[in-house]
This record gives sequence, structure tokens and C-alpha cells, in this order.
Amino acid sequence: MSTITLLNDDFHQKHLQEWLNSGVDEEIIALNVRSLSRTVPYEYLLYSPKISRRNDGRLRDRDLKKYQHIELGGWWCNGVDPLNNYVLMMWGCFKPDHPRRDRQKIHKFIKYEHPYREETRAFFLLVPNRIWVKVSNRSGIPITEEDLQHPGGFWHWVWRHNVPVTIVEGVKKAGALLTAGYAAIAIPGVNAGYRTPTDDYGIANGKPYLIPDLKHFATQGRQVNICFDQDNKPETVQRVRTAISRMGRLLVNEGCSLRVIDLPLGQEKGVDDFIVAKGQPAFDALYNTAVALELWEIKLFTLLTYPPAIALNQRFLGHLLVPQGEKLIILKAPKGTGKTEWLATEVAKAHDLGQRVLIITHRIQLGEALCNRFGVNYVTEVRTNETGTLLGYGVCVDSLHQKSQARFNPNDWSNDVIIIDECDQVFWHLLNSGTEVQKRRVSVLKNLKQLVQNVLGSSQGKIYLSSADVSDTDVKYVLSLAGKYRVNPFVIVNNYRHVAGNCYNYSGSNPKNLIAALDRAISKGGHHLLCCSAQKAKSKWGTQALEERFRRKYPHLRILRIDSESVADPSHAAFGCIAHLNEILTQYNLVIASPSLETGVSIDIRGHFDGVWGIFQGVQPVNSVRQMLARVRETVDRHIWVREWGMSVVGNGSTSIGGLLRSQHIATQANIALLSAADNDDYSYVDQNFQPESLQTWGKRGSVINVEMRRYRESVLAGLVEDGYTIIDADDADDDESGAVIESVKAASEQLYTAECEAIADSDELSPTELKKLQDKRAKTKTERHQQRKAELSRRYEVDVTPDLVEKDDDGWYPQLRMHYYLTLGR
Repeated sequence: MSTITLLNDDFHQKHLQEWLNSGVDEEIIALNVRSLSRTVPYEYLLYSPKISRRNDGRLRDRDLKKYQHIELGGWWCNGVDPLNNYVLMMWGCFKPDHPRRDRQKIHKFIKYEHPYREETRAFFLLVPNRIWVKVSNRSGIPITEEDLQHPGGFWHWVWRHNVPVTIVEGVKKAGALLTAGYAAIAIPGVNAGYRTPTDDYGIANGKPYLIPDLKHFATQGRQVNICFDQDNKPETVQRVRTAISRMGRLLVNEGCSLRVIDLPLGQEKGVDDFIVAKGQPAFDALYNTAVALELWEIKLFTLLTYPPAIALNQRFLGHLLVPQGEKLIILKAPKGTGKTEWLATEVAKAHDLGQRVLIITHRIQLGEALCNRFGVNYVTEVRTNETGTLLGYGVCVDSLHQKSQARFNPNDWSNDVIIIDECDQVFWHLLNSGTEVQKRRVSVLKNLKQLVQNVLGSSQGKIYLSSADVSDTDVKYVLSLAGKYRVNPFVIVNNYRHVAGNCYNYSGSNPKNLIAALDRAISKGGHHLLCCSAQKAKSKWGTQALEERFRRKYPHLRILRIDSESVADPSHAAFGCIAHLNEILTQYNLVIASPSLETGVSIDIRGHFDGVWGIFQGVQPVNSVRQMLARVRETVDRHIWVREWGMSVVGNGSTSIGGLLRSQHIATQANIALLSAADNDDYSYVDQNFQPESLQTWGKRGSVINVEMRRYRESVLAGLVEDGYTIIDADDADDDESGAVIESVKAASEQLYTAECEAIADSDELSPTELKKLQDKRAKTKTERHQQRKAELSRRYEVDVTPDLVEKDDDGWYPQLRMHYYLTLGR
């Protein structure tokens, strides 16, 4: 291993202390840092042959004047050169004790100097053997005798064995991470890891590419982490995010596994300061929870970065006072912290002032529940209740048009109060749902825009956006709809993180292990809630099939099925149960629910449920899964099975707005056309002109969902950790037990499906042609259905399906094909 002289006599004590204050090992400092002063720094900084000189070889006066400050001293640091047999690199950085002013930004000083007219490089610090051993122990990659004897030493070992590396901004930060046992490469700035070709005028004329130093370490399969400084300035945040995305994509293209380590906002700007202030275990936790690049890239669409006017950290919101003049109020608080209770007080204030309240939701059950809490009629009640619309009313966003039951006219509202609860889900439903709103999307979007402008443009009107997951995307959407009416959001954030309890995660390609565990729990007694993402009879893991399966196995069990079919059936026990859920649920041992319980209800009964169980097959957005599990407010164990990859992507599955807009799926093109038409009276120009606020919001939300669908299980689990759950890997059932579960579920599903088909066939409502189609469908064998699915997936994912690529799971899906699709996506 190469070495240099340890701290020499003229090494300035303040330079040593600066590095020690950054948590850097003293031997690392001795190997890599030296104090320079007088004319010596010129030799380190002005050696480039590209520098213009006088005939006698002396530097020109302008350069001597520019750099005269370096003679007052400073410290110099370089490292080894992996591209030149690991000898000491000539390039490095010099931190002057008295920096010069930046001519471009006169109020700033240039903190670090690098060799003039030389391209920037990366820092590979010399590492003592004991630190090398520390990195080896942390990474689990041993050091061989051959590694010890190689002239390249530590960095050759890192390169040869694909040791994970972390890229940081600034050489002291690399020293701090090396001290902590992480192989760290430093670059001199966030944009210094890649270059973009430019013409003589400085205009980019080519694609970015990695600098050679990083490309050398960008080997197939290497885990690379990026950990840059945190900042609270929006323009700096955006610049850093862009740099991370560009460099990260280049590393991913080389075959690296890229993760991003986000430092939390606080006094500590860099990772060195963070480790010194918070301790190495705090950084270890950040390192272990770093997220993949594509998950990190879409995080901005899910964050709320507007500065809060009220910042809390308490279990319940309690009494909050919003100044009278505020017009757009944003409430972000965790589930179960009293958002609805606080909104009820705001509704009461509005009524005291003679204002009506319009409550907009995306689900009827949610709207009815909120109206009940707020003392306002739901739209279906206004004609039969004596108060009518006097106090306002609640309505599903689908009905914001003239031909709905609401006969909605945005010009009826101005100095009133609008409440959009679960606003993130309301806006996504509005922009993407295939329900009734799809038929009237243009009208509804136009009316919503007019409504927002009428209310925000009035003297007393207010709009409340409320959700545990409200983000910049939602706020910017409303602000863009407001048009010329400029308002500053009044943001309330409750940062409380309650301990939600244990969440047991069941593995496997289907939920057989979870059902087996639920069987054991039921046998011991108690009461359980089982959440499902499907309900149809043909779905083996849906509400209907599982209800039939549990009825067969436990004839004595009192079971309630809650889904869109049962709550609408007057003869079913679940009919109308949403309004009296807390009273009704206590009468049952097992409740099986579809996403009908996703939002809008709060199960507050105590001491009843012993566990909440969930089967999530990748059809619900990640936030919907989290919402569903949170309906039971009590801290009881959660048990979940989550499909590894989601089954429903938006458009062509692209994770970028531009990629989604290029989707060739017919349904997506039709939806984009409707979104585009919402701001145009002349529909012949749909393709050229569009309502940018709606289309952009659709693209942002769609890209988030597509990324989460690619990593469905990972995203759900990460979200549950944010919600305060402790994730525990559950034990698998034995083969006999799980096999019996599969057989019983299949038998129940097939019987239900057969009965459903026979009931339809016996109906007089079918024409002979429809009856023939049904009979043909019933006659298909399981193999034929799988062949049909195979052809369908082949068309959808635009790949040739071959037997060695496709292996069915128990649901007849093709996970290998799905993974192949995800790996080849991005075209």
C-alpha cells in the first residue's frame, strides 16, 4: 500500500483540527492532507500545460494576481489515481485560509481551489490497514493475501471485489465515511461526477457521460450509494436532485444498483457533521434504509415542502387557530390524529358565519360518513331533509356537473367553504378513474376549475385540503386551477409518529401462509378483520371466495362480508352498515372487507379485534393499502401478504410524465384526450392544446403509482414503516397445511363461479348470442384460460412469451414475464 509521511512539523494545527471536527480518523488525515503556504501552493494548482505563460515560462500577471491569496496558506488533499496504477494523483483540492471572492456571485467566497484548467477528478483517499479491515467487516467481503500484496491496496480491493461504494460531495465527507467503515469516493461538486459535451458557445450538444474515475468503478452489480448535502433552499434542492438523477441514471445504465441516502433536515448539512452530531449508529440507520433511485426520484411528487405555518408533534391535533384571512388551508397529519374532528370545528365556524360548506370526496361512503360528522346533508338527502342545501352538502367528485343528482353549478359557490378530504385520492380519482366521472371528465374538470377560482377569488371563501399524504402535487394543482388568483397556502403539519405495533409480513407467491396463520388464530378464538383487494367470485383470494371458504371450514363462525355488492343488497347483513360500523362489527367473529373500507371510516371499538389481516394483490395504489390497514385505530397486530409486483400500471407503465404521455394504450390515449380537452372549447384541437394543470398532475401521480407498482411489496412495507409499524417476517406454514389452504380456496372459488354462471344462464335476460358466449366461456379448460392469459400478456408487454420465460403461479399469473417487462420498460 502506498504511503506518505505522517504529519510533518509545518502541518498547521487548525487544519488538523478542522478535519478532526469532521470526524475523520487522524491516520487518514496524516496520509492525505498537508499544509501549504507561500509559493508552494502554485506548484499544486497551476501546473496545467493549458495555462498560458510568458516566454520565460513564468505565470502571467493576471493569474498571479488571481491566485495571490493562496500564498497565505491552506490545506491540500489528494488521493491515489485508480487509472494510473494507484500512484498519488496530481489533481486534488486546496482550501485557502483566506479565500477569494467569486466574481459571479460577489457576496460569496470560493471555498475550495482545484488545479487551474484541469478537468475535475474524484478523490480516492489513502486508507490505513485498520480502516481497510473495518470496511471489510462492514461489507462482509474478505481481504485476501493477494489483495494485501497488490500495489493498488485498498482501492484495488474495492474495485476487484465489487465492494459497495458511497459517493459524497467533498473530500472531508469521504474521510468521515471511511472512518465509519464505508468505502467512500468524493467528488468536488454535485455535478462533478458526469460531463456534458458542449459546443464553442457552451451549449450542450451531446449526452452526459460519467467521468472516467467513476466509470472505472461502475461495474456490473455494484451497489452505489449517493449521499449529498441537505439544504432547505428550493433552488439548491432542485439543483442537487437533478445532479443525483443524472449521475444515478448513468451509473444504473452501467449495471450498478443505485440507492440514495437522504440526510434529514437539520443543523447538520453534510454527512460528516451528521455523524459527529448524531453518532455513527444514526448514519448506519440511514444507510440501511436508503431507497432505490427510481423510488427516490418520484419522492418529490409525494412530499410536502411548503413551509408550515403551524408545525406540531402531538398525538392529536387539538385546537388549532387559522387566521381569518387565510384562503387555502393545507392539513397534513398522520392517520388517527383527529383531522376529521378538527375539520368539524372549522365547519361549525363557517356555519356560525353564515357560510355554506361543500364537502368533496371520491367515495360515497366517505362522503356520507363525513357529512354525518359535520352535520351537513349528503347530496342524496337534500330533497328529503328540511335543511336541504342551506348548510351546504357533500358530494362525490364524479357529480360535479349539471346533469348529476346535485345539478352542480360552480357559479352557485363563492364566499363559501370547500373541504376536499383525502385530497390526493380525490384528485387521482378525478383524473384517472374509470367510474362515472370518466363519462363527464371534461365537464367536471372545467367546473372544478371554475369552483376553485370562484372561491379563492371571493372575499370570504376558503378551501381545505386534508390528507395524511397531501403533497406539493396536490397543492400545486389547486394553485394552478386558481389561475390569476394568487394565494399563499397556510400549511399545518403534524409530524407525530405513533407506534403502530407489529406488522407480520408473509412471503410466497400467494397468501396461503397468511390464511394458514389466520386459521390457527381463529381456532384459538377472538375476532379478526380480513382486508382483501378483490371481491368477485372468480378471484380465489377475493371477499366472496374467502367468505365461502371460511363458512365451510368454520360453520359456527359469525362472518360479515363488506364489499360494494353486499352493502348495496337490502337482504344482506352488510346493507347500510357503514353508517353504524362500530356497533355492527362487534356482532361478528370474522369481518371480510374489500376496499369499500379503504377510506372514510374509523373503527374505534376497543378490545374487540385481535388482529387485522390483509391480502393485497397489486391492484390498489400503495397509499390505499396503508389507508385500509389503518381503519382499525387500536394497536393490534397486522398480518399482510403483498404481491411482489403490482398488476395495474398507468398507461404504458412509464415512470416519467413524458413517457406516460407517449402511451399507446387506447384507454390511456382517450383519457389524455379528455384531460387535454378540459381547457379547450374547440375539441378539434385536443391533441395540440391541453389543460396543463390536470395533465401534469395526472402524469405525476401516474409515474408515482407505476414506480410503486414495479416495487409493490417494497413500497407497501416502506410506507408501513413510515406509519410507525415494526415489520416482522412471518414464519411459513408447513407444506401440508399450506396445500390444504390452496385446495379449500380453489374449491370455494370454483363452486361460487359455477353457481354464478348457472344463475346468469338461467336468467331470461340473456339473448341466445350472450348465452352462447357464456357457455363457451364456461367450457374453456383451465389450460385454455392460461393460454389466453399468455397471449394477452404477450400483446400487452410486447415481448415473445416462451415456455422457459413463463412460469405460472397459483393465480395463473406470470411473474417472470412481469419482471421481464419491468426490466425492459423505459423504451
